[in-house]
Amino acid sequence: MSQLDLLYRLQQLDDEIRESKKRLTKVILLQKETSQLKKARQRVEVAADELHKSRGQQTDLNLELTTLTDKVQREETRLYSGTVTNTKELADIQHELESLARRRTVLEDELIEAMILAEEAQEEDEAARSELADVEATWLQDQEDLKNEQVELVNRINELTVVRKQQLAQMSAGSISAYENAIRRAGSSAVVLLKNGRCRGCQVTVPVNLIKNADEGKLVTCDSCTRILCPAYPHFLMLHFLNVPRH
Repeated sequence: MSQLDLLYRLQQLDDEIRESKKRLTKVILLQKETSQLKKARQRVEVAADELHKSRGQQTDLNLELTTLTDKVQREETRLYSGTVTNTKELADIQHELESLARRRTVLEDELIEAMILAEEAQEEDEAARSELADVEATWLQDQEDLKNEQVELVNRINELTVVRKQQLAQMSAGSISAYENAIRRAGSSAVVLLKNGRCRGCQVTVPVNLIKNADEGKLVTCDSCTRILCPAYPHFLMLHFLNVPRH
């Protein structure tokens, strides 16, 4: 395999390593809680808080109503027991009973409203918890898939890194230096194909003499983008299919 072949092969390896690392970063980020999951958790927290408040209000009203009912019974006992004979005191008891009756009516209305609100809060709490369960189940399944993909990507990157070292061992110092210089000048795609007399990196027409040199296996660079040029012959194109086998 010529140095130009090795350079093109090195570019393919570096491209896959770069894309694999890019995907690995995304996979790691995707393993954080999603906004949908956070919203579902927040909905449960709000629903639980509202349910707690509505039940508390219902309990307080029940307690107050019970206390009021007990007081009514005591006052009625005093009124009708015959133990109280003073006219003014009897009138006071009667007025107290009327006041208690009005308060009981208000409490009963408030209790009915509280019961309705508690029932609605219970329904919202159940709906929120059901939604959270569904969202969590989907998220956990995704996490399992992402963790498996993360392991595969790490293994793939390690494989490619080993192959890259082996590749570099076959290359001359001059080829490696030319490749590194091209990367610094042109970016990640340092080696590109020549096709129909054009550089595939910048799409600029390449002079005939540079095309001839590239066809002869010499290391030449595009005058426009400074990338290393490789002729688009079948033996170069076949390098696309010579990547490390996936397990």
